[in-house]
Amino acid sequence: MARPSLLLPLGLALLALCLLALPRDSRARPGDREVGERQDLSPSDPQVRKATQAAMTSYNMGSNSIYYFRDTTILRAQSQLVAGIKYYLTVEMGSTACRKNAMARDHIDLTACPLAAGVQQEKLRCDFEILTVPWQNSFQLLKHDCVTL
Repeated sequence: MARPSLLLPLGLALLALCLLALPRDSRARPGDREVGERQDLSPSDPQVRKATQAAMTSYNMGSNSIYYFRDTTILRAQSQLVAGIKYYLTVEMGSTACRKNAMARDHIDLTACPLAAGVQQEKLRCDFEILTVPWQNSFQLLKHDCVTL
């Protein structure tokens, strides 16, 4: 039987051996993504489309324009896993011919609104940051930065 003074060093040696036998962390392999790193997404991804629609709804609610805006092109889409999923979107959008006061605010289908024509049309490029928490079915527009084109 081992003496009590040897039990601690033997236990530590066994623990060190077990730790060395564990597989390497997947983050250590070249080419793999880091946890929390942004990931590029396809603009046609259904979740990107859903996040874009949430961004458009929030933008239109806060906009002073009397017309609704809708997305015309999703230029870039990225996601990041946090306490939910953050979407980073760069979107080109245009003003529509649909006035805010003329439509029911509850269920607006912006795809049915034609883009404004001629002098009435306003074009924007916006960067949006949207947080979605899928298990709570919630979307929140965290930031937006728009420039006129």
